[in-house]
Formats: sequence, structure tokens, C-alpha cells
Amino acid sequence: PLVKTLANREEIKSFILSYGPLAPIILIIIIALQVLFAPIPGQAAGLASGFLYGPILGTIYSMIGLVIGSYLAFFLSRKFGRPFLEKFVKKETLQKFDHFSSQNGLLTLFIIYLLPALPDDALCYIAGLTNIKIKNLMIISAIGRLPGFITLNIVGAGFASENSQFAILLFTISIIISIFLF
Repeated sequence: PLVKTLANREEIKSFILSYGPLAPIILIIIIALQVLFAPIPGQAAGLASGFLYGPILGTIYSMIGLVIGSYLAFFLSRKFGRPFLEKFVKKETLQKFDHFSSQNGLLTLFIIYLLPALPDDALCYIAGLTNIKIKNLMIISAIGRLPGFITLNIVGAGFASENSQFAILLFTISIIISIFLF
């Protein structure tokens, strides 16, 4: 379904670009919101940013949105605590990542952020409950997620340039590497 959506390049471009000079800001807001609200898939936002703005600007816009969204998740979690978090993060997920983050701290969080397909947006909320400084959480989150967003933006740019074989190949290689590392 995602590839099918990306195949309709003009529809995606026209929606975001209809905001004119504000289009990058709209994209950044969408990416920040996808961190806060699980139904919006982060991979789709990363692909869309590469699709619209190419691998370099797309990655920059993605990372700005990601940093804003992550900060808000860390902050909300700290401000409102565990009862707030339990309203939208499954208890099993919460318990699993509680254990990992309390046992190994920053290294474990970094590895989880580094590997795609893990619930790293939910992890922002969970990590916000730790005693790790928000500044350190921000650094770990941004550095850990950067390789995945670079890949997503390159793949998105590949779809935009109709070089879909390269994009699919790169995406497949990144998935295989991630599975191997995991």
C-alpha cells in the first residue's frame, strides 16, 4: 500500500506543496506529529520527505520534525508520568522496554533507535520516564534514527525520480541488514 501511495507522485506533491513556501514546515509538523501519534507511520513520513525534497533536504526536514516530536514525547512523559503513558502504550511494550532501558540505559536505547521496525516512537515516551537527561535522550534518539531516515529519504527520492529499482533494492538491503543486526 505504501509503494502504491508513493506511485501517485502528483497527489502527494500537490498536497504538501499546496502550502507553498510553508510546505517544508507542514512536512516537519507532520513528522513531529507522527512521533506523538502512533497511527501515522514514521516510515511513510520519511519516504515522503525524500520523495518531495530529495535525500539531503528531505533528511534535514525529517530530522527536524523527529527531534521536535521526540522532545515533546520526552517532555510529556516527564510532565504527566506513567499514568499518562499507560493510556496509549500497551502494557506489554511498556514493561519490555522498561526492563531494557533500566538495565542498560543509553546503549540499549541507542540500539533500539538504530534498528528500524521497532516501536521507537513509543520508546520516546518510555525513555521520558527514565532519569536520563532529556538532552542525552535527544542526542541518542537523533543519532540512532539518522541512518534509517537517510535510507528512507534516499528511497523516497528514488521513487520520485522513477528509479524505483534502486529504491527497492536499497530498501531491501537496509531491511536485511537490520534483521541481521537485530
